[in-house]
Amino acid sequence: MDRHRQQTAGSRAALLGAAAIGALILGPGAARAPASQAAGTVARAPAAATGGEPVAVAAREVSLQETGYLHAIGEPGDTIDERGHASGTYSCSITVHLTIISANRVTAAFTVRPKGGSVTGRGLARFVQQGANGYFGGTIEITHGTGSFAHASGANIGISGVIDRETFALTVHVHGKIDL
Repeated sequence: MDRHRQQTAGSRAALLGAAAIGALILGPGAARAPASQAAGTVARAPAAATGGEPVAVAAREVSLQETGYLHAIGEPGDTIDERGHASGTYSCSITVHLTIISANRVTAAFTVRPKGGSVTGRGLARFVQQGANGYFGGTIEITHGTGSFAHASGANIGISGVIDRETFALTVHVHGKIDL
């Protein structure tokens, strides 16, 4: 083997050796996404560092506390479409599509649009009428995300709130943990 090939082979062996030592010291979950990679994406360790197998990095957990103030758009009936703004962990626009499925149950489909993407989900809540207001409480789950929220997930996220049965103004509180 000529001298250039020996140096190249030696450099590759040294690089692979350093990667293997790094993987042993840091462990397979130690790979981190480059700073240029969008938040919420899964980073993978270099194949050489993990014996050829990609290793996913754990998602970042976010404690969610939001309050949304919405108003009806269109003519309410068995379904009510609401639009408004949420403030808290993420201040963003929100749309909700409510469907009344019985006198005391309602389903919801929602989309929130925080900076950098969107999050879509659905939920189920119990509903109680008291005077001019309806009170609800239940859970939602995330079904889809885009942009930096493409890998967002979460289930059993708590929701509660009140809807004015005359104006259909809606106040909703959302609390729980989501993974990004």
